[in-house]
Amino acid sequence: MKEFSGLAKVGYFCIGLFGGLPGVLVAWLVGHDGWGWSEGGKKFAWFGCLFFFAAAIVLSLTGGLMALIAVMTGNATVTVS
Repeated sequence: MKEFSGLAKVGYFCIGLFGGLPGVLVAWLVGHDGWGWSEGGKKFAWFGCLFFFAAAIVLSLTGGLMALIAVMTGNATVTVS
């Protein structure tokens, strides 16, 4: 297995991060052996996809928690003038 450059690692990570599962699937289907996909690009794309899902879960939980706290404390009022 040949060593990746830092830019290639970032690129494959971004495929997973911004493309999610469809991005990884498309990259998997069109990836060629000479382009680094089989040498470890899959791993970095999956890391990006997993990071996306972990960040989405954390943001959903914390946002939902903040909304619940705001409703329970009475700070969730909206005033329209």
